[in-house]
Amino acid sequence: MIYKSWRRYLDERIDLRPIELPGRGIRFSEPLYSCSEEVVNDLYNRISGELDKQPYAVFGHSMGTILTYELVGKIIDQTKREPVHLFFSGRYPPFVEVKDKNIHTLPDKEFLAELQLLGGMNKEVIENKEILELFMPILRSDYKLVETYRHKGSIASFNCDITVLNGRSDEYVEGKEMHRWKECTTKNCRFYEFDDGHFFINKYKEDVAAVINSMLLKL
Repeated sequence: MIYKSWRRYLDERIDLRPIELPGRGIRFSEPLYSCSEEVVNDLYNRISGELDKQPYAVFGHSMGTILTYELVGKIIDQTKREPVHLFFSGRYPPFVEVKDKNIHTLPDKEFLAELQLLGGMNKEVIENKEILELFMPILRSDYKLVETYRHKGSIASFNCDITVLNGRSDEYVEGKEMHRWKECTTKNCRFYEFDDGHFFINKYKEDVAAVINSMLLKL
């Protein structure tokens, strides 16, 4: 739903295709993933039929950067079709090894406290026990995917420009070698910072869309 709201800001020549994962929207009742490989295979199967029709770019935020990195690698491996641009948002490169604490196994109270520190949690959701019970397994599943992910093989080197976006006060990426996203492209890598935390894409959706427009419409 967040990405759908970008349509009003994106240029009409950009065909926005938000991809829904299990546990969300019309896929709410579908089983959750157990590992990142399952996600990538699912995403690839859902979009592979459209990849030969038009140029494509991919945007991923937070967990989505891992999925974007792995998905585009699979697309290139299977179809030899490179994207025209890649946008990585709110996370350090997948091949950077850090010692983040694992929170997906914490008791509910401690797990929720960690989510609140990161920001982006709606107050109404936090205070509604019934809604929390619905979303807690989904959130834990997401964190498990991120926290158990391990980069394999050599660093991907995409043959397209890359744009990296992050929040200036996002402690999740602070000091974690964001500059190394440059290693993922044979072309240009640009960085944009926004005056907010991890969920800057909510507050600055129009500005983020402006960055996307400027990168894609010059192609």
